[in-house]
Amino acid sequence: MLPTIKVLIVDDSALIRQMLSRALSVDPRIEIVGTAKTGIEAIELALERTPDVITLDIEMPELTGLEALPVLVKSTPARIVMLSSIDDPDTTYQALSLGASDFIVKPRQGVARSLTELSELVIKKIKTAYRIDPAKRVAASETPDDRSASVQREPRTLGRQGPDRVVAIAASTGGPPALERLFSGLGPGLPCTYLVVQHLPSGFSASLAKRLAKASGIEFVEASSGMLLRNDRGYVAPHGAHMVVEPGASPRVRLEDAPPLHGVRPAADPLFESVARTFGEQAVGVVLTGMGSDGALGLKAIKQRGGLTIAQDEATSVVWGMPKAALQAGAVSKVVPLDKIPAEIRRSVRQGVSA
Repeated sequence: MLPTIKVLIVDDSALIRQMLSRALSVDPRIEIVGTAKTGIEAIELALERTPDVITLDIEMPELTGLEALPVLVKSTPARIVMLSSIDDPDTTYQALSLGASDFIVKPRQGVARSLTELSELVIKKIKTAYRIDPAKRVAASETPDDRSASVQREPRTLGRQGPDRVVAIAASTGGPPALERLFSGLGPGLPCTYLVVQHLPSGFSASLAKRLAKASGIEFVEASSGMLLRNDRGYVAPHGAHMVVEPGASPRVRLEDAPPLHGVRPAADPLFESVARTFGEQAVGVVLTGMGSDGALGLKAIKQRGGLTIAQDEATSVVWGMPKAALQAGAVSKVVPLDKIPAEIRRSVRQGVSA
């Protein structure tokens, strides 16, 4: 019999607390051990009732969710799922960098939402968070400035604008902080294009692009159809469309309105498969932390065409689902800790350009 998951709901809105309580009550495996309306109450109840997962609102009186979050991470084993407003994605990413395991876009008051739809979303997030090792919340909360590894800056390439190589990266749960760490370790100047698929709700990909640019010094944009691929530039797939590479003399981004794969859109498999077809041995594919199996088949296509394929190792993954699936599919050339992946990318790009 599967263990019960104890959940603490924290929100200053009585309506939101009620909605979440009703949404979670449909699953017999979930036990709501309390509700709180401030950050102070959240800390007190968490210490008293030892929940496995806490849903934590960001904006609250007395003590905000961002202020309570570090205390909860340090003093309890609870995994924190933030309740985020779509109007403030930057704050959500800040919460993830402080140790939150995941986030849910908060239902807007006055906006009707199917209880079934809300239940499916929240229960899935709760169960995913429960699978996370509490010790990995602290590792995820490290910021680039906390790390001693030096970033090796490459001289900027002033030759042709088209990409010499393409690095395609996929991530899901735990992905935003992992992507920031990876790109902060790369820095600008490599003669390659970066294509990123991160499973996110609508409204969060443009903010992720800005954060990756700030962390790395590389120009990042939210991708749109027709964008030419350029060296030393990153493209983040937007919510609601699959991002692929359109081949030709000047390869470019194409967004496709195809059905979701693995329950998500964008998915990594279409991107990886298009990169394999277009760039072959000049491609690098990377699968980072995340739940599920997205990216495994596409990564295998890159490997079969002679490209380098990398999976984040279990020890540094928040959830070792996607990397494990890729490894089991025979799609992985190297399994590497997160902080070692930038060096593998640099080495591969240098070798490819030299060749």
